[in-house]
Amino acid sequence: MQVEKAKAGNVLEVMYLLQHCIDDFNENSIYQWNTSYPDYFRLLREVEEGKLYVIKNKGVCIGTVTFDEQQELAFDEIEWKNKSDKFIVIHRIAVFPTWQKKGIGRMLIEFAEKFAKENNYKSIRLDVASSSSHLIKLYESIGYSFTGDILYPKQKEPFKCLEKVI
Repeated sequence: MQVEKAKAGNVLEVMYLLQHCIDDFNENSIYQWNTSYPDYFRLLREVEEGKLYVIKNKGVCIGTVTFDEQQELAFDEIEWKNKSDKFIVIHRIAVFPTWQKKGIGRMLIEFAEKFAKENNYKSIRLDVASSSSHLIKLYESIGYSFTGDILYPKQKEPFKCLEKVI
């Protein structure tokens, strides 16, 4: 299995994967995403801009990651460690529920980190729902540090911001 740049034909597969992740989150009282985010047109735009990636097993999409240099306005309020050099922001990592805890998420993160290093970025930023303690622990175990909390207008809980200087 390897991570590859998504194509327009992958968007419906990614939506299917994300809907299962949203259902799984909701069953576990984690409010990371909802039915309006991410939507088809956002995903299609991410494909067109070359920032959406997928990982497949036997032709089936089992994971996805999206990253670029754009950050949410709320990120401006965070005290980031890397204040002046280039950074990327991971907007979304998702692994189909039956494939979780099998190293797929770690592969997606490592792909983003390799991309960042090869393209002279100095850090990676991301956020995660506060209630998603297992994801926060995963990120911290691979070198991401807590940098602050943000509250998005339509979310039920604050999100933890994390950063890894590379």
